[in-house]
Amino acid sequence: MSRTHRGDIQLSFNQIGKAIPTFAEACAAADTIKTSGIKFDTATIIYNEFTSAIAYEATPINVYSPEALKAADAFAAYEMDDEVLENYNEFLFANNIYWGLVEGHASEMSAKRTAMENATKNAGEMVDRLTMTYNRSRQAAITSELVDIITGASAL
Repeated sequence: MSRTHRGDIQLSFNQIGKAIPTFAEACAAADTIKTSGIKFDTATIIYNEFTSAIAYEATPINVYSPEALKAADAFAAYEMDDEVLENYNEFLFANNIYWGLVEGHASEMSAKRTAMENATKNAGEMVDRLTMTYNRSRQAAITSELVDIITGASAL
């Protein structure tokens, strides 16, 4: 992402969602973003969306500032004061971050599970091939010893 969106990335986080993501982590990230002083009308959260056990897609979630929400055409239909709008916006922002964290975690766990399943299958096949090779070598050694014994007995 840093190669394709070099000037667009304002803030990034490490070690969030390392374990099972929690809403508290999402709230802490949202609070850090809010207190960082970065101003935006629209921001994009890009996360790995779980699509199937073997696939995931990089998907964007748009996040809007309270000012952008107020400027929306359909906002006039709702009677909200500024405090309610601010609380709603903070919750929505944290919820969107949590959504991205959970989807990303599901994608990661699925990828790990699939990788381990494939590794187990490949290891089983390798053990079967090595067992067959070992048994053939052992059988060849036994046959060779029997031939030696029989040829030695017939020489007497």
